[in-house]
Amino acid sequence: MRWRSLASRVAMILAVTLAHPAPTLAAAPANQAEWSKAVQRRLISRLDFPREAQHLSGTLALSLNITVLRNGAIYDVTIARSSGHEAVDKATIAMVRRAAPLPVFSADMTEEKTSLTLPVRFQMEDNDPAPPAVAPRRYVDPATGFGATVSAPFQIGAARQSGRYDALIEISAPEGFPPVAPGAKFLCRAGFTAAAADAAKTKAPQGAQACDALVAAATSQQRKLRGTIEQLDVFDQPGRRGIDYIVAPGAGPDHEDTRQYIADWVRPEGRIRLACATTRDAMPGALATFRAIRDTVIVDRR
Repeated sequence: MRWRSLASRVAMILAVTLAHPAPTLAAAPANQAEWSKAVQRRLISRLDFPREAQHLSGTLALSLNITVLRNGAIYDVTIARSSGHEAVDKATIAMVRRAAPLPVFSADMTEEKTSLTLPVRFQMEDNDPAPPAVAPRRYVDPATGFGATVSAPFQIGAARQSGRYDALIEISAPEGFPPVAPGAKFLCRAGFTAAAADAAKTKAPQGAQACDALVAAATSQQRKLRGTIEQLDVFDQPGRRGIDYIVAPGAGPDHEDTRQYIADWVRPEGRIRLACATTRDAMPGALATFRAIRDTVIVDRR
């Protein structure tokens, strides 16, 4: 038998606020999302099954709280959830400490230090030949050609109710990373509203005008819902020119601990919206995941 280690996505957790921010270092990642991904890669690359657990069987899971300083130094590592074996906990802490230094903070990270939660799982495998890589999970609505692709362990399929959309796709995260927003039954939903058959006869806004219209609509909607748009960006990719934004909901249960990611764009075939919801603390680390899902959404009517 052999062991492998699996570390789930790193979720950013807000920490101590810096009264006098230090100057940005040249080697810093471009933004907080890039920093989170770089830290995740660094930590995972340093994890291996500890010798202290080789006599054990089954799957071992634990969670660490890691405090990182602006210069990438690891200030502290503590156990948030024990594996049940003190020797395994200590060995995992030692491996994480040896990963230092981590990337320095990006320019948009103004804290003196920040905290990460790192879930870790050690799992035994047979010595049989490795199974083939898990293929990406894909769903395409047969009627509209609207679809998206996710990687394991995410799950994807048609939503039970489409509501005002011609097609609605639902994406879940069974392992809880990123965490689903409090009270939510899904992580993301992607909706497609087909353009009217005679839409080609009407000249629709293009380029900057199209994005301006989307911004105006998003602003108006959130005003009605009493939500606050905390961050808004324009993305421009082949077949995808639109906006995405992060919303702090203004109402609902646990709304203060919820953040929504919404992407809107218009294609000749119709309008597309991707909406994802997670916790406030997890959103910085989850943003890159949501955008990666956004970039797989297609409308293929062949």
